[in-house]
Amino acid sequence: MAPSPQCTISFDDNYHGVFFAGQTITGTVDIDLPKTKKVKGVLLKVTGLACVLWTETYGTGITVAFQGREDFLKHTIDFVRSETDDPIEMAPGRQIYKFTFQLPSTLPTSFEGDYGYIRYTARVVFERPWKFDLTYKIAFTVVNQLNLNTVTPPLNVAVVQEHIKHFYCGPCRSEPLSINVMLPMTGYVPGQFILVTVDISNRSNKCIAEVKLKLRRQVRYSSQTPYKQVRTVYNTLAKFQCSGVDAKGSAGYERRFLVPPEPPTRSDTIIRLEYFVEVTAKVPGMAYSPEVQIPITIGTVPLVNLNQTQHRASIVEGHMTTASSITQKIFHSSVPSLMIPHTFEKSAGRSEVNIQDDDESPSLGTVPFSPRYPMYHFDTDNQPAVHGAKLPTIHAQPAKNYGGDKIPSHEQPTRNR
Repeated sequence: MAPSPQCTISFDDNYHGVFFAGQTITGTVDIDLPKTKKVKGVLLKVTGLACVLWTETYGTGITVAFQGREDFLKHTIDFVRSETDDPIEMAPGRQIYKFTFQLPSTLPTSFEGDYGYIRYTARVVFERPWKFDLTYKIAFTVVNQLNLNTVTPPLNVAVVQEHIKHFYCGPCRSEPLSINVMLPMTGYVPGQFILVTVDISNRSNKCIAEVKLKLRRQVRYSSQTPYKQVRTVYNTLAKFQCSGVDAKGSAGYERRFLVPPEPPTRSDTIIRLEYFVEVTAKVPGMAYSPEVQIPITIGTVPLVNLNQTQHRASIVEGHMTTASSITQKIFHSSVPSLMIPHTFEKSAGRSEVNIQDDDESPSLGTVPFSPRYPMYHFDTDNQPAVHGAKLPTIHAQPAKNYGGDKIPSHEQPTRNR
């Protein structure tokens, strides 16, 4: 069998292949032909789409496949193109092509989930006469900016939610179990901390075995065919397990969740992402335990109009600080988050995916992919942290670990999926 062409796609000055919606992408396609090759064209196809798929089996034994798709981006760049019906002969050896294009500012953030994805790919296609096309494909991350300062209602306001539970009813009705949960604000970026304060007054005769605090993500997948259907998946991003509360007793808890690298909150595609803090008081013997849920918004530009209490709540001394000390003018640039020291990191517990689609032409290869999201870092003096080393130029080969995937170890809760 004749050797196949070797092909790589690389992006200029962007090692991890992470771009913000509206940003201009520049890069290089490097092709090495082992022998003369006849083609009708060589082109780069850049696509972005959302896709959902799952099946449900009903009592009659019928299995229904629910599907949905939205296309966000289609862009083609010709490197080689025959002007007639006759193919072109490409000489053996190395050939390099430059490309540039601008991403639309409305693109949703990349996401890989259990029943669907929002995915952006760049694909080199060798159009061959009388044969299947050959392709080589990589995926890259797009992040849609969410400025928390522009969200309404405002997110820089403390919120308190209360849940009151009476056990039994009628003359046997117990005294109340009261759970109060407070957050100093409801808007955060990855790298900030969520301070959760819980007060429990248990005047009932029931014991609370334990109290669980969780940071959770809700993903809603919406199908379009054969009809509209929604499938919801919950993931626990971090959790604390705390001691219980005796009957007629009371207790208070204060814990910090580090916001992990996650896509911003979004609700206008067939894949809807939302986040919330959940506090559950586990009562033995009960199928349902009292709980409180407080929605939060995860964005990419942090809140700036915070009071001193909120500042302290969203930092851990000796590790991070809020963005209040950063000159506000940076938030008016075209890519404001890039002005804040950061790393691009994968979601915790999420493995790389195979981006090869079943309906594609024969492939010269693909690179396993996992999207990365900005994780912001600050130093101990209320100033942006300074990176001492320059990251290497991004190249579209399987990602190597350059030490940017670790979360600060200070008060880390457990994580699961």
